[in-house]
Amino acid sequence: MPIPQTFEALRTHQSAEGQVQSRLETLRLDDLSAGEVVVRTRYAGVNYKDCLSLHGRAKIIASYPRVAGIELVGEVLASSVPSFEPGQDVLVHGFQTGIAFDGGFSACVRVPAAHVQAVPPGLTPHEAAVIGVPGFTAAMALERFVELGIAPDTGSVAMSGAGGAVGLLGTAILARAGYRVAAITRRMAQEERLRAIGAHEVIDAAVLDAPQRPLEKPRFAAAIDNVGGAMLSWLLRSMADGGAVASVGNAAGNTYEGSVLPFIMRRAQLFGIVANAPLAQRKRLWTKLAAEWKPDMASVLPHVQHIPLGALMEHSARQLEGATSGRVLVDFER
Repeated sequence: MPIPQTFEALRTHQSAEGQVQSRLETLRLDDLSAGEVVVRTRYAGVNYKDCLSLHGRAKIIASYPRVAGIELVGEVLASSVPSFEPGQDVLVHGFQTGIAFDGGFSACVRVPAAHVQAVPPGLTPHEAAVIGVPGFTAAMALERFVELGIAPDTGSVAMSGAGGAVGLLGTAILARAGYRVAAITRRMAQEERLRAIGAHEVIDAAVLDAPQRPLEKPRFAAAIDNVGGAMLSWLLRSMADGGAVASVGNAAGNTYEGSVLPFIMRRAQLFGIVANAPLAQRKRLWTKLAAEWKPDMASVLPHVQHIPLGALMEHSARQLEGATSGRVLVDFER
């Protein structure tokens, strides 16, 4: 397929007064940031970080104008390096994509070759897009749990924010890897859905509204926390001896109140996850996500929404309000 002369993109600008505005534009290839690989975008995942960028709600974008979108899956149209060739299916995420380099909210992107990775055997382009950054984030946490000796028979793994994309993919991936998952959500109407994707237990996040103790009942061997705030504090207090908490998100805020007791009395560990991993780790984890950690797509796909690029601004505003759930993809295949 030839490189199109023009294509549609959602581009974000900043005025001299600092006001941020995102709008649909018709671009040419030379309007994009430099790169050795030209990709026709098939799908671009929509993450909370992207929504903040589009509406100027946080200082994420490094320079303007910028096409946001921290991840994409697509087909190579042209490449000046031998490691990629036209027609190849590739994925891109991290490496400041959508921040310092133009990202996925464009029908065509130009990407530095060092930022591009082939879609691994075992995944279709659509499956890779569904997993995306949320699933890769969960895989990074899972790999760390394994390194710490937390096995499926060690105990339950809690997944907070279970109604969102990270929670959805995290629950499915942990379940596929053989772990018993305790999904935590304030939307208990989603209990049946969460059990269908692999949760063995669904916990009402209203547990945070109950009187809190310095240490809670030890109930989890590990946890992936996508919320922060009071949830992160409660999870730490609820760890069994030697438990580990992976902090991957901050939907409830950047701070939390806590004490040293979980660390001293139960040897709890807390570590952070950012999906901008070294290339060797990316390849290792994507290989697992295409095989032994591949989520049950039949149970996940009903919770994946596809939207056109023109609907992204409206959707992103709703996502910032907490009015959405599941995984959302901008679908350029339509």
